[in-house]
Amino acid sequence: MGIVSKTSIKFSIILFVGIALGYINTVLIFPNVLTEEEFGLTRILMSASAVIAQLAQLGSPNIIVHFHPHLKGDKKNITLSIGLLISLVGLFLALVFLLIFDNYVISLYQEKSELFARYFYLLLPYITSLIFYNLFDAYLRVVFKNNVSAFLNFILLRILWLAVVGLYYFEYLSTASFIKVYVACQFFIALTALGYIIHLRKLHISFRFNRERFQLLKKMYHFGVFTIISGISIFLINRIDILMVGKYVGLEGVAIYSIAFYISSVIMVPAQSISRTAIVLAANAAKNNDLKTVASLYKKTALNQLLFCSIIFILIVINYKNLMYFLPVIYRDSFLIFLLLGLAKVVETGFGINGGIIINSKYFRVDTFLSIILLLLTVASNLYFIPSFGIQGAATATMISIVIFNVLRYLFLKIKLNLDPFTWQYLGVIFILSGSATLTYIVPSLSSVWTDMITRSILFLILSVPTIYLLKLSPELNKLVNNVLPL
Repeated sequence: MGIVSKTSIKFSIILFVGIALGYINTVLIFPNVLTEEEFGLTRILMSASAVIAQLAQLGSPNIIVHFHPHLKGDKKNITLSIGLLISLVGLFLALVFLLIFDNYVISLYQEKSELFARYFYLLLPYITSLIFYNLFDAYLRVVFKNNVSAFLNFILLRILWLAVVGLYYFEYLSTASFIKVYVACQFFIALTALGYIIHLRKLHISFRFNRERFQLLKKMYHFGVFTIISGISIFLINRIDILMVGKYVGLEGVAIYSIAFYISSVIMVPAQSISRTAIVLAANAAKNNDLKTVASLYKKTALNQLLFCSIIFILIVINYKNLMYFLPVIYRDSFLIFLLLGLAKVVETGFGINGGIIINSKYFRVDTFLSIILLLLTVASNLYFIPSFGIQGAATATMISIVIFNVLRYLFLKIKLNLDPFTWQYLGVIFILSGSATLTYIVPSLSSVWTDMITRSILFLILSVPTIYLLKLSPELNKLVNNVLPL
């Protein structure tokens, strides 16, 4: 897992800088500069565009990741061409969808989310930018340049958004101009990713298809049909709650929910850095029928994702009141929402790259079937819980759906391939982190917010990390500590 560790460390540095910028933007600046409705609008525009883009890209990013390792020499160049062709078709379908259903969608949100209805037309440029950024990001991953695309998305984009909201605060931009420039920033990121691919001299576009390429396109089509459903189901579980909160609760509810949602998304950072490279390696191993390597990646990703993501989750839990101190009062009563969403993220990361293994195996159709179950469960649970319990109901529905879905994936891999990510080290990590969190949480609060936050964080880390290190539960953690400290 050496290449995973090396790449993951660099990627994690980028992501953690991105987290800091995201925290400044989403938690500190946006809620204090924008009204609840304006802040909610930025969140719902992002979520709606992301959901439609996930459908409209027709599985092209997954197709690139899956097929690129199977091709040799100049044949690898075809993946980006086919991905681009598929994305253009998907963009056309998205345009048709928006033209046909615009009045209906606007009517759904007109009462509770009037601003979203007013700026509905901005969905198309936002969707376009996301489709092509996701395509270029997938291509950069398979050529092992994922740190660059991560920098663009997690650092540069957030710096641009910070600059835009600053211009709005100092009244250089009107509300309408602010929203338009906010969307344009995502377009700029997609163009920059394309520019970097051109810089690498990796942009080989050709739409001339011979018999061999048509056969490859046919295989990609069959794979893409199934992965579209899988991809949109996974994506919907992270977005549909915000869309339904916007419909049933309103933009103010979206703003409050988005704070807890964003903070919970921080938990996923180590998993994102680990899985991006691990899934590509698993795809290569699956191509060679190397089940031993797949099993090793499965166990290591599950253990290390659980370890690093749980540490972040616990640090946030024990400091949540301190983090909310800097926000307007309306956002502070969101701990239960975060707790439910955070637990869902921990569960998801703790099952390792189960989805990546299934999708890149001959059983990828099974993941589609499981994803359909997830999609139905997500919609049904949100429809039940949100009207009755509001934003707390949305968080509950998300947690239930994620737990059930990952258990089903786990059972399939266990029964069909005899793959199991859980080890005694895994249980040891859970026990140590739970005990350390409990001891830290019951410590009385200090008068200073900063002193209390620093004290609790250091106490938890002292109780947990050295114990895990000394017991050698995670070789990756030990390597990381040994590289940082001269031990």
